[in-house]
Amino acid sequence: MDFSTLAQRLTERHLTLTSAESLTSGTFQSQLAATPQASDVYPGGFITYATSAKTKILGVPAPLIEKFGVVSPEVATEMAARARKIAGTDYALAFTGVAGPAELDGAAVGTVCIGLVGPKIKFAATYHFAGEPEEVMQSSCQAGIALLAVYLQ
Repeated sequence: MDFSTLAQRLTERHLTLTSAESLTSGTFQSQLAATPQASDVYPGGFITYATSAKTKILGVPAPLIEKFGVVSPEVATEMAARARKIAGTDYALAFTGVAGPAELDGAAVGTVCIGLVGPKIKFAATYHFAGEPEEVMQSSCQAGIALLAVYLQ
């Protein structure tokens, strides 16, 4: 599924989506915002690249990050939950991981955790992508779409 199809499905169901992005640095949001239906489904989102932004902007508890690490399903889920609450949307995706060039807190380059929170879902998945940072970012965005698509069918 591509961004246009995702936005179309959200529009058809009268659903809204936000995201909290770390390693993807707004890539997901900029591609969603480029769709014709963006104004119907996307009120805005969050770019929380630094750990301090995750705590200050989203309110992710620092002890959670200290316990599990910034690249973890627990942090991805919490980022999504807090983004959803702040934005007041039906769904939220969160992306946290390592695009490169070096590992982060013991997580290898290409390790990505994507959180999804919605009315009946609070879930995160861990992925391992290969390639340059831009490729890891694009793969992460596509994985986020695929994850949400499962719940929209």
